[in-house]
Amino acid sequence: MTRPTVLVVEDDAGLRLALEAGLAAEGFEVAVAGDCDAACAHATTARPDVVLLDWGLADGDDGTTACHRLRDAHPDGHIVMLTGRSERGIEEAALAAGAQAFLTKGIALEALAGELRRLLASNA
Repeated sequence: MTRPTVLVVEDDAGLRLALEAGLAAEGFEVAVAGDCDAACAHATTARPDVVLLDWGLADGDDGTTACHRLRDAHPDGHIVMLTGRSERGIEEAALAAGAQAFLTKGIALEALAGELRRLLASNA
């Protein structure tokens, strides 16, 4: 049985490392990228099952732009937007840009893994 693959796109190195280790412990094959350019390159070649995408990347790509770029790079992949921001309208913008789910940073690791598994199972 192959493990589902997740590409974590997060510019905060500490959080990126924590997500990588935590999701690997939860049974996922995990790759990481610190910016949208690296994420798009990886998504094009590796075709991850899910991209876990930070809304605000330090390279200037906001969530909408990054989501569109990743959707172009890997049209069949699932995108889950992850953010610590709470401004009104961000969730709607993320979903309109092509994300299938919207989660808030601080979500428990087990809950995050469960959401990713549900997304994958619902589209199997």
